[in-house]
Amino acid sequence: MTVGSLFADTKPAMVVQVVATDDQDGYAAMIAKINAAIKSKTGLERVRHVWTGDFAGDGSHVTYVVSTFPSAAAVADFSAKMKDDAETKELMSQLKGMRKLGPSFLYKNVRNDGVYEGGAVFNTSIACTDEDAYVKALDGLKAIFDANGFKDSKINLWRIVAGRKESTHLVVISFPSEARVGELLDAITDKNLLKEWNAGAAKIRTTVHNGTYHEITK
Repeated sequence: MTVGSLFADTKPAMVVQVVATDDQDGYAAMIAKINAAIKSKTGLERVRHVWTGDFAGDGSHVTYVVSTFPSAAAVADFSAKMKDDAETKELMSQLKGMRKLGPSFLYKNVRNDGVYEGGAVFNTSIACTDEDAYVKALDGLKAIFDANGFKDSKINLWRIVAGRKESTHLVVISFPSEARVGELLDAITDKNLLKEWNAGAAKIRTTVHNGTYHEITK
């Protein structure tokens, strides 16, 4: 057994690629073709997911391609398998004329409720000083949501492992629709629903950025 396998973290990894494009619909359609090519070669379903920023500050109207893998090592393995595939290379070359690549980030999962396909999210980038305590705090947050009409919420925590700037983690709260995200925002801003929870969480985390996003994958 190698040293690497002894210490490997097998929790899922997520790659987020920021993209600048003037044709989000066309870009999403091209990603759908690439997903089909990937599936034919690997059997993996819809590897690439396309998102756009709504109320997200500098990230508003920006395109994001999000891909999830079993581990960080699997990201490299996947890239190695696909880089010489003729069909995929041809499709990727077609993307060059309709996009400019921005920053790319690699995350490892810490807490995973999953996300809704074709749904919407409220994301918060944070600087966290105690990951274990924050996971427990998110369990408490989920209980508050469940007790106040938001049982359909899915709360996820991702640790930034490469590409890190000011933040250390990304909190992803997923809902089936943009409307449900809006209802949550109304609840937490107008009813002081999270006043006590925020006071406790503030001891171990600082909010760096937040925003709303929805999926546009074809």
